[in-house]
Amino acid sequence: MRKTSLKVVLLSAILLCLSACTPTSGIFAGGSWQSRGLPHQRIRALTVDYNNPQIIYAAGALGKNFTSSDGGQHWVDRSFGLPTGSSINVLSFDSTGKKLYAATDAGIFMSTDAAHHWIAVEKAEAPYTALAFNFREPHTIYAGTAFHGVLRSSDDGNTWFSANTGLLPGITINALTFDTENQQLWAATSSGVYRSDDKGLSWHAFNTGLPTSIVVYSVQPDTIVPGGTSGLIFAGTNHGFFFSQDAGTHWTTGQESLVGTNVRVIYVDFNKPTTLFVGTDVGVLRSDNSGQNWSALGSGMPKDQAVYVIMWGTSGYTQLFAAADDVYIYPGTSGGFSFNRLIALLIAAVFFYALYRLARRGRRTSRTGRNAVRPGEEEGNDLSKTSN
Repeated sequence: MRKTSLKVVLLSAILLCLSACTPTSGIFAGGSWQSRGLPHQRIRALTVDYNNPQIIYAAGALGKNFTSSDGGQHWVDRSFGLPTGSSINVLSFDSTGKKLYAATDAGIFMSTDAAHHWIAVEKAEAPYTALAFNFREPHTIYAGTAFHGVLRSSDDGNTWFSANTGLLPGITINALTFDTENQQLWAATSSGVYRSDDKGLSWHAFNTGLPTSIVVYSVQPDTIVPGGTSGLIFAGTNHGFFFSQDAGTHWTTGQESLVGTNVRVIYVDFNKPTTLFVGTDVGVLRSDNSGQNWSALGSGMPKDQAVYVIMWGTSGYTQLFAAADDVYIYPGTSGGFSFNRLIALLIAAVFFYALYRLARRGRRTSRTGRNAVRPGEEEGNDLSKTSN
């Protein structure tokens, strides 16, 4: 029976050590953010080639575009044709995935050769801050600006028209999202949330329940991904996180509103629409119940850097990318070599070795007790011999 107990102890130790070596759990879990090697680049734009999620593009306020073909392990500067020193605010593929667009402070630029070369498609003197595409109309582009509202093109950017009816003059467009499922265009602006139901021809404000003078950074319908709830809309603002269950008619906060936090970007999980990630001024947060409650996602992200973009990438879309001053990836690929994890493994090894030694000692003690001759028994044997 004691031999069986020793085996159980040893087997438990082996199983626990094996669980510690898995990439997503235990001591070796990569549950932290890891820098991808672009420090001090002030990254503001990030996109993944959805025809090959190993290819990542990152750009920022210094006017440089960087490309990685191995999931962010190595980067090359591919900025030829982009305006020198002009902030790149957005990177986005069109609905075909063949044309990569860059919205900059000096116009809109496009590349058809994986960012080797860029050409200007719109050079109006206005900072461009947002891009959106209608997946049912592959040649249509919507562009947001810092001071001139929204522009629309129906021919891949060759010609542009103002699409500002219903918008306030001089409004800043912080983000645009086209909900292909419902054919609605959403705008996050310096004056709240706007929606167009006629592809940008006219706009209407949807701000009931939002604080006055609110700045909205991101608007995301849940139906932006398959299986999302119709009418459920999320908004990231300078007053925290809000949601609407009636397509923007009324807004409210979750159980944890994140009030006092700038929520700059909202990312709805493609595989699970109830899971949200938000980029804030203090890192990335995650919710598994459509924004009711939040928890910090991993360590390793600097607390003094705002997060502007979040998206899945790499083979199988297994790692999350975030754009801040640098590009960060979660879970990190070097979790098993962390000094802290090595210390944890050594402590676990000592603990299980101690259990093993205790089990062995108990086994030896039991064996010695069985083999020893008790004094009473010895005296009894001698008396019987004397009487005979």
